[in-house]
Amino acid sequence: MLLRTRITLLVAIGFVLVLAVLTIANRLSDQQDEARFASIATLSRSALWEEIVRGASGSLTALQDDLQDSPAFRNAAHAGDRAGMLAALSAQGLAVGPGDTGTMVVLIGSDREPVATFGAFDAPAPAGAAQGGGADGGTAARAGTTTATATALLDAGTLDRVLGGRRVAGLRQLSANAYVLLAARQIDIGNGPTALLIARSTEEILSHFAELTEAGATLVTLRGRTAGSTDAELWQQAVPELGNGFTPRMPLVEQIGIDGRYFSFISVPITDITGSVTGAVATLRDITDTFGPSRFIARTSLIGALALSLIGIIGLNLYLWRGFRPLESAIGALQAIARGDLSARLEATGTRDEIGRIAEAVDTFRSNARALADARVQRERIRRRQEAVIRHELEGLAAALDSVGREGVLSLLDRKAGEGAPEDPLRRLAGVMRDLSRRIVEQHQTLSSMVHELREALITKTKLAGLQQELEIARQVQLAILPRDVPRDARIEVSGHMTPANEVGGDFFDYFMLDRNTLGFVIADVSGKGVPAALFMAISRTLLKSTALFEPSPAQCLRRINDVLAAENDQMLFVTLVYGVLDLRSGRVTYVNAGHNPPYRIDAGHPPFTLPSTGGMAVAVVEDFPYAEGELTLAPGETLFLFTDGVTEAFDPDGEAYGDARLVDVLDASCTPDTSPAALTEAVRASVRRFERGAPPADDLTCLVVRYRGPGEASVS
Repeated sequence: MLLRTRITLLVAIGFVLVLAVLTIANRLSDQQDEARFASIATLSRSALWEEIVRGASGSLTALQDDLQDSPAFRNAAHAGDRAGMLAALSAQGLAVGPGDTGTMVVLIGSDREPVATFGAFDAPAPAGAAQGGGADGGTAARAGTTTATATALLDAGTLDRVLGGRRVAGLRQLSANAYVLLAARQIDIGNGPTALLIARSTEEILSHFAELTEAGATLVTLRGRTAGSTDAELWQQAVPELGNGFTPRMPLVEQIGIDGRYFSFISVPITDITGSVTGAVATLRDITDTFGPSRFIARTSLIGALALSLIGIIGLNLYLWRGFRPLESAIGALQAIARGDLSARLEATGTRDEIGRIAEAVDTFRSNARALADARVQRERIRRRQEAVIRHELEGLAAALDSVGREGVLSLLDRKAGEGAPEDPLRRLAGVMRDLSRRIVEQHQTLSSMVHELREALITKTKLAGLQQELEIARQVQLAILPRDVPRDARIEVSGHMTPANEVGGDFFDYFMLDRNTLGFVIADVSGKGVPAALFMAISRTLLKSTALFEPSPAQCLRRINDVLAAENDQMLFVTLVYGVLDLRSGRVTYVNAGHNPPYRIDAGHPPFTLPSTGGMAVAVVEDFPYAEGELTLAPGETLFLFTDGVTEAFDPDGEAYGDARLVDVLDASCTPDTSPAALTEAVRASVRRFERGAPPADDLTCLVVRYRGPGEASVS
C-alpha cells in the first residue's frame, strides 16, 4: 500500500472516529434527555390518574355518606322494600333503575350474601360470578351485561374488612377486560353489619384523563387486554408497533410511527383497591408536527458532516499524489539498484530540496554497492574453504554418535548448505552448532520433565482416588440428613427432592412438625459450590430446625439465625431460603422469603402464580436485618411448589435457559387433584433433564411440594 494511501486512510479513520464520538455523545445526551422526560412524564401521568381516581372515589364515598344519613333509604333497606330503596337511590342522583347501565349499588349482609342489587354493567361477567337481582328494582340480567354480586365486586378478604368497619375505594377489576370504580363501607340499617357497595364504569374517568392529557387514553389489564379506550382504532394500530417492549407492570415512554405519523406513547401502572398493580393506563398523543422536523434536521446534519468529510479526504489524497510524484521516481531508481542494475541513476532535480538530496544519496549508494559486490566475490572464496573444513569436522563428530543423532546432524548440515550463503560463513556454521546443541539440551530437558510429570501424576492420581471416595461419603451423609419420612397426618401431603450438581451440593429442604397442628417447611440455596457450600448448608439447616422449635414466628426465627451466621462469616457465604409455617387447622401459612425464588401457589383448574415477596435479604449477609412476614390461606387441595434456581437456570447444549415459563407449563399440566406431591416433583425433574439433553447440570436441582388437604383429625406423626 502506497504511503499517500496510508496517510489518506489514517486521516479518513480519524474523521470516522471523530464523527462516531460526536454521534455517540449526541446520542447519549439524547438518551439522558429522553430518560428525564420519561421520568417526569410517567410521574405526572401517574399523579394525574391517581388524582382523577381519588376525586371520582370521593364522589362515591360522599354518596355513601348521604345514603347513611338518609332515613328513607335505611328504613327501606331494613324492611327489605326494594322499591323504597330504589326511590331513595334515585333521590341521590343514582341512575340504577331498570335499563340503566354503568352504575351498580349492592347491599351485602353479615352472612356475606347480597341483600339487594341495583343497576348493571355492559361488560362480560367474570367466570364463576353469581348473578343477582330480581324481577323488580332494575336488576334483571341482560344479554352481554354484568349484574355481579359481591363475589365479582369484592374478594372475600376485602369484604371482611368492610364488614369490620373499614372503608375501601378505588379501582377494581371486574372481569378479564373490564374495570369499575368501587367504593364500599359498612352501613347501619338495623339488621347487623351491612356492606354498601357503589360501583361505576371507568368511562367517565378515562375520558377525563384523556381530556386533561390531550391524548387518546386506554385501560389495559395485566394480561394485555383492552378494558376501555377513548380511541380504540388508534390503540389497535399502536399495539403491533409496541411489540414485546410493552408490559402493563412497568412504566414506558416511547415514540412510535403509525401510518406515516409519529405518536408519543406513555404507559403507567395503576393500582386497585388492595394497592397492588392491576393494569396500566396508556396515552397516545400525535407529535408529528414537532418530532418530524427534529428528525429531518438530525438526518440532514449527519449527511452534511459525512459529505464534508468525504470532500476533505478526496482533496487530501489529490494533494499527496502531486507532492509524492518526485519521491516515487527516486524509489524506482533504488529498486533498480536493489535488483543488481548498478547503472541506474536518478536524474538531478536541480534543487536542494528533499528530492535533490535523495538523488545524490542514490548515486553515492550505487558506487558503494559496486565496491561491495567486488568484495563479496572475494569473501565467497574464503567462505567456501572455511566451510569445507568445519563441515568435515562436524561429519566426523556425527560419525561418533548413534544412528538417530548422526542422521539428525547430517540432515541439519545438508539443510543449511542448501540455503543461500550468509555474509559471515563462520557465524552461519556457529549457528548450526548452537542449533544442534540446543536440540540436544531441549530433548534432555523434555525427558526429565516427562519423568517428573509422570511421578507427580501418579501421586495426584492416588490423592484424587482418596478424595473421590471421601466426596462420595460426604454425598451420602448429606443426602442422609434430608428428611425421608413424611408426617403421617391426613391434613397434609409433603414431598421433596434434591439432586446435587456435583458430589456435594449447597441446596437443602426440610419439613417438620412444630406441634400437633403446625408444620414447618423450608427450602434453601447456599452460595457457592462444593464442600464449603455443603458444610454451610448443614450448619444452616441445623440452626433453623433447632431455632424453629422454640420460635414460632418465621421472621423472628430467621432474624436469630441470621445474627448467628453473619457474626462469624469469614468466608462471606450466604444462603437464600423460604421458610413457612402451616396451621393444619385453618390452612393459614405464614412465611418469609429471604432473597429466594418465589414459590408457586397451585390450585387445580387455575394457572399457577407466585407468592408475593416479603422483601427479605439473604441470610448471613448483614446482622440485625428486620425480616418481614407474608400470609396466605390455603384452601383444601391447594399446593405450594418451592424450588431453587437449579430448575429455572438449567441450560441445554445451545445455552438456552429452562426459564420460568416452562416451569409454569409443567406445573399447570402436572398438578391435578390425583397427582401426588412426589409425582409432581418427579415431573419437574424429568422435564428439566429432557430439556438439558445430556448437558451437565449447572446447579443443584431441589424441589419441595406442600399440599393442604383441609382440616380434620390429626394423626400421629
